[in-house]
Amino acid sequence: MGDWEDEFMKGNLGRLAFVLLLLTSLAVGKHKEEQPDPRLKQIHTIFLKGAFTAMQQVQDNRAEIEKGSCLKLAENADTADAVVKVSYTPGGMEKISTAAISNPDFAMTQVQPYHTALELSVREGTKMKKIWDKHVDLDRGPQARRPGVLRLMDLLRHDACDGR
Repeated sequence: MGDWEDEFMKGNLGRLAFVLLLLTSLAVGKHKEEQPDPRLKQIHTIFLKGAFTAMQQVQDNRAEIEKGSCLKLAENADTADAVVKVSYTPGGMEKISTAAISNPDFAMTQVQPYHTALELSVREGTKMKKIWDKHVDLDRGPQARRPGVLRLMDLLRHDACDGR
């Protein structure tokens, strides 16, 4: 082979090696599973604050949530190891106008999901620091029989109590 062919092969081989290295590092990064904050394992009591409807669901199912779990509900934030903020946005049917100005009575119905979120924070000095958060969006279909806040409490229990 000539000099230019050798240079061409070396250049392409170098590019190929770089691309393979880049693809390998991306593949390794995607398989890394997100681990919960280790401080979560030190939490045994939680105080709920936030959306009344969602909090009431948790209070009504307190025995089920606490049964076999490392987490117990506290009566006030001062005695709790952590504070769980519950946010809830109701969904349902909503009419959206899709018509031109000439026909304002024409509207299309859109289903908005029910959005529920939990955010767990611990005290760090005088401030609260978020160490865990999850959210779920549900419609009212057959798969949404268990309310979002209870599904999220299951996830919190799983992460805090090693799957219990």
